[in-house]
Amino acid sequence: MAKRKKKSTVLGLDLGTHAVKAVEMSRVGEALSVTGYSYETVADVTQYDEVIKNVITTGGFKPAKEKVVVGFSGRSTLVQTVALSRDRLADLDVAMIEEAEKYIPYDISEAQIDYHVFDSQDSSQTRVLLVAVRQQDIEDKLEILFRAGITPGIIDIELVTLANAYETANAGAFFQGEGAPVAMVDFGAAKTLITVTDGDRNVFREFPLGGAALTEMVAQRLGVAMAEAETVKCAPGDQMETVKDAIYPGIEDIAGEVRSCVGSFKMAGGRVPDLTLMSGGLVAFPGVAPLFGRLTKMEARIFDGFGSVSTFDPEDELLREHAHEFAIAFGLACRARD
Repeated sequence: MAKRKKKSTVLGLDLGTHAVKAVEMSRVGEALSVTGYSYETVADVTQYDEVIKNVITTGGFKPAKEKVVVGFSGRSTLVQTVALSRDRLADLDVAMIEEAEKYIPYDISEAQIDYHVFDSQDSSQTRVLLVAVRQQDIEDKLEILFRAGITPGIIDIELVTLANAYETANAGAFFQGEGAPVAMVDFGAAKTLITVTDGDRNVFREFPLGGAALTEMVAQRLGVAMAEAETVKCAPGDQMETVKDAIYPGIEDIAGEVRSCVGSFKMAGGRVPDLTLMSGGLVAFPGVAPLFGRLTKMEARIFDGFGSVSTFDPEDELLREHAHEFAIAFGLACRARD
């Protein structure tokens, strides 16, 4: 009898400030496929747990049976690659606490710390990815999830998740040649996440400017309420140039931060990428890709990982409108590879 291949299913849950997104990914043998997805806007933050419940119900997910992965970002989150001398590897836990104390702005006793050791050809130093999150922030998020009836199996870091999303989606050179560097930029409502990676080296940065600030720029320029400004930003029509002029300073600031990350990546021994893959709500603005490409001096394209692991109906209304917003949820679900 043929041996039955083991199936692994993971539900990636992106708890954004503007919307909750979920992607279910399954692995059978070495084959990955997206087996479900769901999206709902957060209209009332006091009902956030109900939004999560609706996303689970609409997607037909079974979180009690699936491994649920949620992500973290924010000012209390540390993501840092550190170089350690070989002698410090003998007591790595102590070394990581010492390194974390250099970076986190709160007492080390309040932090949950984890790390990953990279393979190194250097006989004198080893690179280690260090991550930390404030314990209280974890507990606050867990409380919301528990109210929604969900117990996560893994807590991930959204910046790292972007690198995982790219690595999974680019298998078979879906976007560009394997091993080629890329800048991943996710425009959230409150912040922008930037990851520059080639699969070996990584630069991670969270920039405190997002889509909500750009919507406010449009609202001020047009003299309209935020809700109307958001609508115009996503579908500017004959006001394209006005909207572009309004958000230009913000886009320029974010592009400058991407260039800074690329500079740090180059100093770490990486090759300057030719490609930026963008995701998040701002991507709905039709003029952002060419504008961002011009400012970063790289080709700018929209990241949509669905086509790399599954084939979907191009007329699917949800994906047609929101596929560009699923990068984090997609990356979280990529834990199905493990």
